[in-house]
Amino acid sequence: MSNTAPDDGHTAAGATHNTGRNSLLYLAGALMQGLGIFIVQPFALRLLNSDSKWQELFLSVSVIQVGVVLASAGLPLAITKAWFEPGGQAKARAISGFLSLGGLLLGVLAALAYGAVTVWRGPFSFMIALVAMGLQASVLAAQAILRAQGRPVMFVALSLCSSMAAYVGGLLAMLLFGAEAVVFMSGYGVLVLLSSILSLLLARPSSPAAHKGALREAVAIGLPALPHTGALMLLTQGAPFLLAVLAAEGVSGDYGKVQVFILGTVTLLGALNNAWVPALMSVRGQDRVLRMRSTMTTASFAGLAIVVVAAAGANLVVHLMAGGKESLIPVAQIMPLAAMGYVLYLNASTLLFADNATWWLSVVTPAVLVFSAALAFWPASSGNLLGVAGSSAVSFLILGLAYFAVARKRAAGGWAPGTYLACCAGAAVYVGILLLVPTDLVSGLITVAGVGVLGLAGLAAWRFRKARTAMTAGA
Repeated sequence: MSNTAPDDGHTAAGATHNTGRNSLLYLAGALMQGLGIFIVQPFALRLLNSDSKWQELFLSVSVIQVGVVLASAGLPLAITKAWFEPGGQAKARAISGFLSLGGLLLGVLAALAYGAVTVWRGPFSFMIALVAMGLQASVLAAQAILRAQGRPVMFVALSLCSSMAAYVGGLLAMLLFGAEAVVFMSGYGVLVLLSSILSLLLARPSSPAAHKGALREAVAIGLPALPHTGALMLLTQGAPFLLAVLAAEGVSGDYGKVQVFILGTVTLLGALNNAWVPALMSVRGQDRVLRMRSTMTTASFAGLAIVVVAAAGANLVVHLMAGGKESLIPVAQIMPLAAMGYVLYLNASTLLFADNATWWLSVVTPAVLVFSAALAFWPASSGNLLGVAGSSAVSFLILGLAYFAVARKRAAGGWAPGTYLACCAGAAVYVGILLLVPTDLVSGLITVAGVGVLGLAGLAAWRFRKARTAMTAGA
């Protein structure tokens, strides 16, 4: 609302200051947001007590998860970009209104189309998921404005309301009204509706027609993003659907039990990207090169850190969340490798949005999807989950490299290739070593403890070096 966060230069500039602090807040929010699925999944599996019911619920939730995360690559970035233009706050709010109304309309129409195609006999949980995904558009629109204003606390609060609270609401609904996927999705949908209303109060949008040219710009940016968003959704979430078609019954559900290691990776990096986006969009020329070098260095180490932590915890998490099915542990350990390609994609695609070159998205991402489908077809048809996870990691690396090839000249000299390649190599070697470790629970606990101790030691060494450097500079 305008009386809460006035549209002046100070709010716009707030997003580009304290980038490190904002990154930590966004990351903390993403970690708490990710806890939603960790909290719910073990209880949901126990309550449903059916592979078919779990697969229905998992696919319904996945539609929302991936749709929300990947839709942020479209119009929300356009909103943030418009905010930093001279007098662009009114345009940003108009585009926000377009996204909120358009998302809701598309969600409702998709649900009705699904019902008509299935002659109203398909799982109603899918219909609720489609409507909920449409409601989430207003949340994304509000978060884009909050991100531009430099209000990470409210951004994170809104994120938690629309994710963790929604998951808990779905679980409570099953406890109260019966263990069915449609009951879970009904409780989830109610909380998403409340979050959508809250988003309108926190960052009030305006009518799409309130600013001349806003609607035209939204369509110009949004249309190329549609095939891109669909392709990116399938890159992230297509494997379970491919397995459901090609593999034996139940294999897709097994893959879904550890799919959180890809979704969690994308969520965490997307949270950090909320700090990187305004930092890159607010500069041009040589300042952009310097900012990109700093951002890519940070992003490379962030990707490596996520791989290290997630892969180390795979053993323990699988024993807790997937009924201790040890054959899924190597699959979960490989999945986080997608982070290394995804960080490159995030920063390269941000430059395309900043320079109004979004038409590349409609070409590059679908092309990579075709390659990914061909790569995953054989392992999926044989039910080889390890091969499917490996093909997914390779596909994300190809995605990042493809966008780097398209956008590298827009910040020439600012990509920190040495650091990025070293982090990629380190991540691959690290996961390779973990794959040699036994998959029993004791080995998993030792791995987590070892990585935790080394991480704390590294943090202490970094803090000591930083303090020593500060003392030397003062002297």
